[in-house]
Amino acid sequence: MKRQQRSIARGIGLGLCAAWLAGAVPARADATAAEKAAAEALFDGALDLMKQGRHAEACPRLEQSQRIDPGIGTLLYLAECYEKTGRTASAWATFRQAMSESRAAGQTERARKAQARATQLEPSLPKLKVEVAAEDKVEGLSVRVAGKAVDSALLGIAIPVDPGDIAIEASAPGHESWTTTVKVRGGAEETVTVPPLKRTASPPPALTEAPPTGAAAPPPAGAEERPGPAPGSDKPAGSGMNPLRVAGLVAGGVGVVGIGLGSFFGVKAITKNSDAEVYCPRGDTCDDRRGVTLTEEAKSAATVSNIAIGVGAAALAGGVVLYIVGTRAPSQESRVQVAPLLDARNVGLRVGGTFE
Repeated sequence: MKRQQRSIARGIGLGLCAAWLAGAVPARADATAAEKAAAEALFDGALDLMKQGRHAEACPRLEQSQRIDPGIGTLLYLAECYEKTGRTASAWATFRQAMSESRAAGQTERARKAQARATQLEPSLPKLKVEVAAEDKVEGLSVRVAGKAVDSALLGIAIPVDPGDIAIEASAPGHESWTTTVKVRGGAEETVTVPPLKRTASPPPALTEAPPTGAAAPPPAGAEERPGPAPGSDKPAGSGMNPLRVAGLVAGGVGVVGIGLGSFFGVKAITKNSDAEVYCPRGDTCDDRRGVTLTEEAKSAATVSNIAIGVGAAALAGGVVLYIVGTRAPSQESRVQVAPLLDARNVGLRVGGTFE
């Protein structure tokens, strides 16, 4: 099990160097360390509970650990925990998520194992199909299964669900809601058809008196008169800051956020790489599988850090340019579009628009 420590350190170094040049400092180093410690404690506690067969208590801890400090290893243990508690659909979906993230991270062995576990679960998955006849579909129709909204594209398709009693609700503006509960079992497929929703009785429209002929209608309550343009001035009343300066402020804000995010992931990558060294005392060779996992997570965090800092620095620089140009462009009719530019070879800021 080899570790590529030099390439990781070089990638992290480039990201933090860019952050220093842009003047960004990680704002939550202490909080991040505390969160990481909490996630590790939750993870270790969950593994102890799983060894004791107390999976119902372990799953919530793994869920919280994944929310605080996401990792592919945590996902795999969480999927196994779901499977042990009979939540087969949740286990299947989590194994597939782990498979996708493993492929993206280049961890082919983990991706293969996660795919195999998901495939093994498929025959036992209970499925639920919710149908709505075309003539019964009304504007704004919303269907919820087990409290979660179902996209209209999934109506009429058998969806894997965890076994048990599942509540189904349909609602639409101006119509009465409809609810039902169906019991699904492992390997079975249940179909539920949503009936036509009944319209609710709407109150008659309120009558309003028309204003006398020739009389001006009173202004709406709470409305304020806006002053017109000053005599001799061609500037419209109520006009705000020059659009170029506004765009510069927005781009600058995006840049600061990007640099801060990149710095956060850079610190995270350094921390994980440092933790990995505990399991790999001989440098390139690890005595424990966890050292390889931490190294792989450090590489992923370093990649995110470099991308975020690159985009953030470009956005910040572009924002400064736009703001300076805006101070010299008095026209209020400018139209500016600002967007990040990111591809395989370039990181920057795309600026376009019209200036009148």
